Amino acid sequence: MKISADYHTHTTYSDGRTSHEDNVRQAIKLGLTAIGIADHGWGHAFYGIKKDKLTAIKREIDRLKAEYPDIRILLSIEANILGRSGQLDLTEEDFESFDIVQAGYHFGSKPSSFDDVITHLINYLHRLFGLFHQTAVKRNTAALINAIKRYPFHILTHPGDKGPVDIVAVAEASIEHNKMLEINRRHHYMTVEQLKQIKDMDVKLVIGSDAHTLEDIGRVEECIQRVIDSGIDPAKVVNLRTT
Repeated sequence: MKISADYHTHTTYSDGRTSHEDNVRQAIKLGLTAIGIADHGWGHAFYGIKKDKLTAIKREIDRLKAEYPDIRILLSIEANILGRSGQLDLTEEDFESFDIVQAGYHFGSKPSSFDDVITHLINYLHRLFGLFHQTAVKRNTAALINAIKRYPFHILTHPGDKGPVDIVAVAEASIEHNKMLEINRRHHYMTVEQLKQIKDMDVKLVIGSDAHTLEDIGRVEECIQRVIDSGIDPAKVVNLRTT
């Protein structure tokens, strides 16, 4: 088994080390049919792309689409889920700028409210000391589900990374609102255990490298092994080829 497309790659516009064209050329070299450029949304305090760079980014992607017509090049973004309300760092108008939109929770996202600060703090304490597990699960699950309900994004990235979640509840919401859940290589979420919990659900999954370097594009063998180990039907993974 191998993937046909890698929708989650980063560039020097956020915290990646490669250019848009580097990623496209590497995807072609690997025989992928599609490549997504998904730099961090502008609500990330450290690595977010600058909103005033978006016009230049779109111009570059349009050039690459014309120059490399044999591969689908998708302008994406990894938007930030800011907290329990599910608010993203994108407006409705922002969605129109992208071919696909991905969203995930990150420690580096800039809080929009005091409650968002509390969510960050609880997740930090949980990660460092194992404290407030049930509170963290409730807050993080609410954050992901509310984002799923509120916004028309396509892929929920690495659910459970940075803070524990009720993956069954998140999967139920993703099914109801036609979202894909990502099996992420870089952050190791979703885990085998998470996949086992939802393997009998009619969920849509997608494998993403979350590549920040050239050699990590399309490098998802670990993700494929998680699919195998969990016993989940590979047909539920939209970009996985079994032949």
